Amino acid sequence: MGVEARSASTFAHAFREATDQRGLSLERITYHLRRRGHDLSAATLSYWRTGRSVPQRSASIAALGALEEILGVDRGSLASLVPPRPVRTAAEGRSTVRAERFIKRADLISEMITSLGLSWDTGFEYLSIHDRVSIGRDGTLDSHIVSNLLRCTRDGVDRLPSWYGHDDARSYPFISAEVNCRIGEVREGPNVPLIVAEMLLPRAMNVGEVIFLQYRYGAAGQTMPTYDWNRGCVAPLRDGYLEVEFHPQALPVTAEEFVEVGSEERAVPLPVTDRALRRYKRDFGPGVWGMRWDWSPGTLAPIRTTE
Repeated sequence: MGVEARSASTFAHAFREATDQRGLSLERITYHLRRRGHDLSAATLSYWRTGRSVPQRSASIAALGALEEILGVDRGSLASLVPPRPVRTAAEGRSTVRAERFIKRADLISEMITSLGLSWDTGFEYLSIHDRVSIGRDGTLDSHIVSNLLRCTRDGVDRLPSWYGHDDARSYPFISAEVNCRIGEVREGPNVPLIVAEMLLPRAMNVGEVIFLQYRYGAAGQTMPTYDWNRGCVAPLRDGYLEVEFHPQALPVTAEEFVEVGSEERAVPLPVTDRALRRYKRDFGPGVWGMRWDWSPGTLAPIRTTE
C-alpha cells in the first residue's frame, strides 16, 4: 500500500471514530456545518468516512476546522491526516512548467537555492498563501507579511527556501522570520537586489503534517515607488489572498487585478473604495497573479534617500 493510500485510510479511520464517539448522523453534521458557512453534502462525508475519497478541494479543506469543532476533537487532528494532493507528471495529463516562466530571475534564484543544498521541490504542498503588503506615504514598500499554511509531502523535511527580490536596483531586500521558523544561511544576489534564505522549521516534518509559517519581506534604501505586486505560482495554489494597504494620504486613483497564464494576460479594473485593495484566488496556477495601481501626479511624498 502506497503512502497516499495509507494516509487516506488513516484519515477515514480517524473521521469514522470521531463521528461514532460523537453520536451524530452525517445529516446532522452537515446541518451544523451549514450553520458555520460550509456547504458539504452527507454523501461527501460518507465518502470520507469509508475512505472512498478524502478532502482535496479548497472548500473541503476550509471546512475541516469547523468539522473538528463539531466532533469535539483537537484542532488540526483531522486536517493533519489529509494526504497531500497527488503530484502528476506530464505523461499523466498535466503539463510540467518551469519556474522561469513565472518567477523573475528564476535562473539566478535556482543557483542560489542549490548553493543552500535545496531545490524548487520544497517537500511541501502550499494549502494557502496570504500576502499583506503595506505601501508608505512616498509609495515605497513598508512591509510585506507572508502567511503560509503548508502540508508536508515527504518525511524528514526540516527546512525550505524563501526568496525576495525588488525592482529597485539600489534597494537591499531582507527576509525576517516571525512564526514557526527562523532564518538559517542566506545568499545575496550578485549586483542585483535579491536574497535567498534558508527557512528552518522547528523540527523535521513527516508526510501529511501541516504547519503554519509567517515571515516578513522588506527592502532598505528604496529610491522609487512600488506600482505593482505579483506572485508567480509554479504549481496549483489552493487558496491565495492578497491585501495591499496604502497610506491614507497616498491612495491610488486607478488599480487593476491581472492574471497571466501561458502567453495570455487578463486584467480587470478594481475600484479604490478604501485604504486597501483585496483579492482572493482559489485553485489558481500555474501562472502569475497580481495587482497594479497608479497615483495622481503630486500625490506621493518625496522619497528620502541617503547617499
